[in-house]
Order: sequence, then structure tokens, then C-alpha cells
Amino acid sequence: MTDNAPSIARSEDRHSHITIGLRCRHGDQWEPLDALGWNEMGFNFFHPREITDAVLDFKRQLNAFEGRIVWTATQASDELLTAMLLNERIYQQAKRLVGNGALQHRLLKLMRVSGMLEQKQAVLASLGQSIGAAELASLVERRRQERPLYHYGVQVNSEVWRATVLNAFSLSSAVASLEQWADSFSRN
Repeated sequence: MTDNAPSIARSEDRHSHITIGLRCRHGDQWEPLDALGWNEMGFNFFHPREITDAVLDFKRQLNAFEGRIVWTATQASDELLTAMLLNERIYQQAKRLVGNGALQHRLLKLMRVSGMLEQKQAVLASLGQSIGAAELASLVERRRQERPLYHYGVQVNSEVWRATVLNAFSLSSAVASLEQWADSFSRN
């Protein structure tokens, strides 16, 4: 499936600040999944089983659409899982920096850089989120157990999906505004 798939350059930002709950048809059953790394062009998701179909049926609430699997990855490396965990923590720290846009922007840019695990740990430590090697190894192992073994990338060309993405952006914007509003009261 992935060997013959055309290479798709990532020209649009992908978002994982919130997941989008979907259902995927497997035979006669609809199974829940969380869309990650999403944009108007598609998304990725984890699944406990190997999927061999090239095209899948997805559903958001009652609205169905098709998606084409364009890549598959199995058993993420410790380095990749470590990077994911550190990036998640950096993102959480960036969200808390409501009054410091410059630092917030730098943290978000740091998340987009692959590798640099030691530097990311140092940045987190400077923000009061020190993570020791043993704790990080434990988090990686826990993540490996919690997350399924198969990771899929899906390309979508559907108005239903585009409307879902727009709705997710408006929802996440509303949540971010409410968080900032609540934070402003706690500082007074």
C-alpha cells in the first residue's frame, strides 16, 4: 500500500491540539478512532490491527466520507515516542503562556523541529517541567502499551471532512478563548 503510494509533500500545517472523533467501517461494524495530525487534506490515526484496504469509509456523527490510506507505520521507535511525549509537554507549556506571545511562538516552533530531544528536555526543565531519564523511559513504555501498533495516514477529498476541520477549528478557538478568560480571572 505505501510502496506504490505517490509521495505527498506536507504543504499544509497539521494539527493535533485536539483530536477529532471519527468512526471507521470495518466490515459491518463502525469502530471509533481519533484523527490526529489533521488538516483539510487528511489526518492520521492509530489502530490495533493491520488494515489492508486502500480506501476506507469514515463517519463524523451521521456524515460519511471516504479516505485513502497513503502511508503506514508500525511499532514506533523509542526516539519517536520520546519526541512525541516531549512535544506534547512543550505544547502544554505553550498553552499556559497566555501573556508571553514571543516565548509561546518559540515553543511552538521548537515542537515542529524533529530530534533535538536533549534541547527539548532542557527547555522543559527551564519551564519547571524537568523529566529524568528513568521517568521518560517509563512514559515511553506506557505510551507504547497504550497506543496501538499501527499508524495510518489518510488523504481525504470531501466536503464533509473539510466542514469537520472548520468545525474543529471553531471549537478549539472557543475553548482557547474560554481558557484565556478563566486565566485572566485567576490572575486578578
